[in-house]
Amino acid sequence: MVRVLFALTPPGWSRAPRCASCRLRTVSSPAASVRGFTLLETMLALIIVLVGVLAVVQAQRSFLSTNAWSSHSATATYLANELREFSRALPRHDPTTGGLYFTTPGNPATLTGWGPEPGETTVEDINDLDDLDGLVLGEATTFPPGFTMRRRLPGPINAFGEVISEVLWDGSVEMVEIGGHEQPVSMRGWTQIVQVHKVNPYDYSQIVDPATYVAGIREVGSYPLRVTVTILYQGPFEAEAPAVTSVTWVVPP
Repeated sequence: MVRVLFALTPPGWSRAPRCASCRLRTVSSPAASVRGFTLLETMLALIIVLVGVLAVVQAQRSFLSTNAWSSHSATATYLANELREFSRALPRHDPTTGGLYFTTPGNPATLTGWGPEPGETTVEDINDLDDLDGLVLGEATTFPPGFTMRRRLPGPINAFGEVISEVLWDGSVEMVEIGGHEQPVSMRGWTQIVQVHKVNPYDYSQIVDPATYVAGIREVGSYPLRVTVTILYQGPFEAEAPAVTSVTWVVPP
């Protein structure tokens, strides 16, 4: 005979397990423990990534723009200094024709010697500083306010008066065929312009007329000259040629 014993538990009492290992454990399935991203979290992550990408693109654009400006500035400074070196050996006025003078003494309307003399049509013919006044060396189509072009010659030029050629990416000089002969192409887009002003010997910021003189004190050709070289750059798709840099110096009498 088998006896079955039941342990009765008083109402309100809980029966505690005899050991810690006997406690009931809840095991969740792997599928129930995996939690995905909500739509809001996905959108926030996408916005953060896009903001980072835009920041990198903007930084790259700023770098390229700054690099292009720096390159243009360095080229313009080089061209200005080359023309300054070209003019260093030039006298203020042409000594072979008598310099700056009046054909009729005391008559400003008869001033002679300012600007290029007849027959001076090339860079090799430039033999004094006043020949540079109003000179354009290049192909710019627009000029800064106050500049008056008197003549145009091929350019830009270096300190030896030679036209500076366009250099390709591989270091070779770009050539073009003219009349069956290949000739180098000058630097595209760059132009040198020159202004020469006669100035007050006591105030170099004050420009005076080329015919200015003081009878018995200062002759018409004995005034300081202020030379200003401005470098212009006109891109292939630009309608204007803005100034990139300018260099000014004074040549005393």
